[in-house]
Amino acid sequence: MAALATVVLMMCACGTISTDAKVRPSAETTAPKAAKAQAGTPGSQELAAIAPGTADLMARIRATDPCALLNREFAERLGLFQRYDRSPGLERGGGWTGCGLILNAPDDAYYSFNLELDKLYTSSQRAADRTEQVNGRTVYRSASSDDRPEAYGCDYRIPAGDTGFAHHLSVTKMTGPTKTPVPWSQPCRFVREYLAATIDGLTALPPHVIDEPAGRSLRQRNPCGATSQIATQFTGWQLTSVGWTKAYKCAITLVQTGGAHRATVEVSFDQSNEQMVKTGEVNRLPSGLDGGQAIQYARHTNVEGLTGTELRTVQSTDPTRENSTCAITLNYRRADPPTASNAHLLRVSVNLAPATPPFPFDACTQVVQVAPTVLRAIP
Repeated sequence: MAALATVVLMMCACGTISTDAKVRPSAETTAPKAAKAQAGTPGSQELAAIAPGTADLMARIRATDPCALLNREFAERLGLFQRYDRSPGLERGGGWTGCGLILNAPDDAYYSFNLELDKLYTSSQRAADRTEQVNGRTVYRSASSDDRPEAYGCDYRIPAGDTGFAHHLSVTKMTGPTKTPVPWSQPCRFVREYLAATIDGLTALPPHVIDEPAGRSLRQRNPCGATSQIATQFTGWQLTSVGWTKAYKCAITLVQTGGAHRATVEVSFDQSNEQMVKTGEVNRLPSGLDGGQAIQYARHTNVEGLTGTELRTVQSTDPTRENSTCAITLNYRRADPPTASNAHLLRVSVNLAPATPPFPFDACTQVVQVAPTVLRAIP
């Protein structure tokens, strides 16, 4: 995917704010086995993944720069700018869809602004939070965030339409390497004002190319760019949906023509440690009602010159059963330095349900065929 080059215009003027403390009634929905898109805010991850507008939202998130969406000028009212933080983390998600902004405080503490653009936010989660109006847009303040004297931070979520996803903004004050909380006066009042100066950019998600060091990169690339080619590799199967649980994680669902089985091909791009796990058995999980276990075996693999690992699953009660679940994780870009967690990883998995087919099916064989197809679709 060729990223679009556009300069992001940062908004510095404050907007208007009004509050509404009413909590919306729950509209949680139980997702069926085969999720179908429906009107309203989805009540589950399965429904959010295929909701109208989700695929377009994830494409726009990949094309923008979350760090450029943070209003540095307004943030510096709290302290001295130290740095931006693009590294994945609990506050910023596990991929490239978040950014942190760190400010030094006058009292030797620091303020941490964290933005995550593709946060799951279902109807039941909305109902648990407080609704507010910022610049004429409905936003949600976390039910646990307020301006009590001991408050050290505040969380807001800005819904991305009715997709079931939202942009998550949090601001906290901490000190030391252990991130000890430091209370400060009326954090939610400040975050509301900051959000009023930032929300237009957050909702617009303007395209912005992120400069990368020389070499191959998965940032701002589409993991499901080879959907049609992947579907043709499953002879006798029909493509039914493409769902998105994150901007860099998609699931292609196919059903067996004239049968009752469903195959899910999941593709994700991540930034983490290089894949160098041990070979042999790595995990055992309970499986089935007969007391059996799903045993996972790992081995090193090489796909078109990329090293990585293959993780296959077999059933203890039927070791001869052909694999119904398999995943490959490849080191698309090696870590620098080798011990860093900045390697770019490409992961492809195939899962068959129900797990016992009346026909030959080897998920690892399918993964080995799909992975090169995904690689060739990356620009």
